[in-house]
Amino acid sequence: MSQKRIEFIDLAKGICILLVVLGHCGAPIYIPGLEIVRMPLYFILSGLFFKDYGGGYNFFIKKTNKILIPFLFFYFVGCVIFYGLKAFAPHLLVTDAKGLFDIFDNRQFFNGPIWFLLCLFWCNIIFCQITLNIKKDSARISLVALLGFIGWLLGEKGVFVPMFIDVALTALPFFAFGYYLKKSEILYPNKMDRYNIVFAILFWGAAYLLTRTTEYRLSFHYNGLEGWSTYFISITSVLAVLFLCKTIRHIPFISYCGRYSIVLLCVHHMIYRPLMVLLPKTGIELLSDKWSIAIITLLLSALCIPVCKKLIPWFIAQKDLIKLPQKTVKNVN
Repeated sequence: MSQKRIEFIDLAKGICILLVVLGHCGAPIYIPGLEIVRMPLYFILSGLFFKDYGGGYNFFIKKTNKILIPFLFFYFVGCVIFYGLKAFAPHLLVTDAKGLFDIFDNRQFFNGPIWFLLCLFWCNIIFCQITLNIKKDSARISLVALLGFIGWLLGEKGVFVPMFIDVALTALPFFAFGYYLKKSEILYPNKMDRYNIVFAILFWGAAYLLTRTTEYRLSFHYNGLEGWSTYFISITSVLAVLFLCKTIRHIPFISYCGRYSIVLLCVHHMIYRPLMVLLPKTGIELLSDKWSIAIITLLLSALCIPVCKKLIPWFIAQKDLIKLPQKTVKNVN
């Protein structure tokens, strides 16, 4: 029997993917403190629902089904489109991607946004090994902090590590924060919920104050994190979003997109890039506007959800491609 979904988490994920699509289309919402909330929110939400599934092998298979297989599928789909454009319409190909082996020597893929899935896969694998082999929370937190520092240092020194392993190290403290946040009552109804909007305002206020008084920058894609306050701005912004979403709980379209955010993450790049080329050619000024492109991209990406659920559920984390033995499944559920 499947567990009941937590509505406000779908809303939070929906806000997150909305910000991702708008940002990539060049139509971001400028709210101080929220311009760097997208990726930290994803990592923290992932940490919130972390569990080891009874051991390293089970965990690896689970995360391969839920994260790595969708990444590989949409990576190869992107490569097929890349080589097709390169062969038949090279004048339309404006990208730093080079092809199939970008995963090993480039931070740019043709289907660029899916870098997050690969990075999240490594975060899960690393944190699982930490939790399985280290039992004291103080030691776990210390090791996470050390690995986060190593990831930051690699970015600071401009050291490139293939397959976004360096970014995974930098993101690991956010993932771990989500894991320990789960120990609070934030996921479930509690007596403090009457103050959720107050908490949202206070945390956003703290983020806003830090953005006005400190230097900060976060670009996970390029492993760029500058300024001590970046972690604090990111975390307080995430908490503001979570408490706001817990107050609102559900907004139909946004929550729907959040529930299937992996689909929007994996397809929107392959939608908005052609739109940016084709819509200006219509001569209709309204369609050339970045907000118009963003809205059309969101709608078309959302329309891909039922299609992907029906045709390729194994590649959008809706069904498992690799099956665990039945006895093992019973033990980990």
